[in-house]
Amino acid sequence: MRRLVTAVQLGMAASLSAQRAQLLDKLKATPAGASISQEFALRAEGKGSPHRASLKRIFDEQKPTRVTFYRDSAAWCPYCQKLWMLLEEKQINYDVQLINMRSYGEKPQSFTSKVPGGFLPALELDGQMWTESLDIMAMLDDTFPEVPTLPPRDSDEFQRARALLQLERKLFRVWCDYVFRGGWGSKRQFESCLDEVDGALAKTSGPWFLESEGPGIVDLQYVSHVERMAASVAYWKGDTLRGGRWKHIDAWFEAFEQRPSYSASRSDWYTHANDIPPQYGNGVDDGSKEQQTIRRALDGGDAAWRLPLPPLSSSDAPSDKLQPGWGAFEQDAPYEAAYHVLENLENVARFAARGAGKEGGWSFMRPDRARLADPYAKPAEGVVLEKVQEALLVIGACLVGDCDTSVDVSSLKALDESMRNDIRASLAYVRDRVGVPRDMSYPAARCLRGALNWLRDALA
Repeated sequence: MRRLVTAVQLGMAASLSAQRAQLLDKLKATPAGASISQEFALRAEGKGSPHRASLKRIFDEQKPTRVTFYRDSAAWCPYCQKLWMLLEEKQINYDVQLINMRSYGEKPQSFTSKVPGGFLPALELDGQMWTESLDIMAMLDDTFPEVPTLPPRDSDEFQRARALLQLERKLFRVWCDYVFRGGWGSKRQFESCLDEVDGALAKTSGPWFLESEGPGIVDLQYVSHVERMAASVAYWKGDTLRGGRWKHIDAWFEAFEQRPSYSASRSDWYTHANDIPPQYGNGVDDGSKEQQTIRRALDGGDAAWRLPLPPLSSSDAPSDKLQPGWGAFEQDAPYEAAYHVLENLENVARFAARGAGKEGGWSFMRPDRARLADPYAKPAEGVVLEKVQEALLVIGACLVGDCDTSVDVSSLKALDESMRNDIRASLAYVRDRVGVPRDMSYPAARCLRGALNWLRDALA
């Protein structure tokens, strides 16, 4: 009997493998799929556009790679983001070591032996370890001066840069007071400081804080936290940072959105709503009707999580309206989402099957650990895992084709209620954990989240 079961399972595995290969071939035959496949190949060589998964970057093959950059695996860390962007903007050859943040996993001994405190980011230059992102950025600007990101130390512009960096620390403090403490007058102080920042940007002829052709260290020091400020004040306060009062901050963000270094490293607000609490603590809800509406929307309650998805340019969904600048990714978004699911099908299936498996208790009674992280969870095995894999193949077919007309879900619908519930739990598990930019861009993430909800509804 055991041999018969094993033979059936092997047959199912072969069938699933063949279906996956067919879908990948279909995907790669499209212009978008071919482009994505080529990007994957280039990344393996250290070339192409920047990406969270790239483990090496080579801009000049005639120069040695002197830098190893240690950054967090999920691309949650704001200090890693600014250093990552600096390396890209200065086009310094570098290798990457991905290290867990304490909020979602253990740090390997190979890293803590080099950095006893386990601090991220860290950077190794010619065998010497450095920590503290701003110190590292200044050191790199001195070591690799070809693309300067700070003015000369003896210039008036450098003194302006120092004053702007002090203003950034002030903005950070008043943001923390407003979002995480909610003290009296904290909103007024936060908005007043944003007025100062907006006024500082108004003093230059271009979009940047200093007179330069591209972003400098001052811009990078601001952007990773201002991105998180925009997400957090919407989620916990119902406020809008972009598209209103601060026109020069808007123009500054729009200029960043044209930079590959920022496009590759920016996140969506659902991801930030989940990655901020273990790092800074939970925000204090405003409690207003507007705030509650935005929070529910960002948590998956609006049209940006349901098929058919509205176009980003005309969407009324708060998830879309409140985080502009993703339009360049929209056309290829379904193919991007499908590629990441199909190319990593077995790993994605095992991850998803945790939803039908056993919790590991990672965040239990630990507010410093991410609510949705659970590195010790155990996925369901056997037939459940195989059916989850089959369901993800349906998701891939849905993304490559059309969910309502070209995808057959009859075999999954025919399963008994218990098995369907296990599949639905697994689809919800992966849906709630699609991270931007760790897994894909925001437009691709909304496609995948929408498709996962579509199949969950079909199996109800």
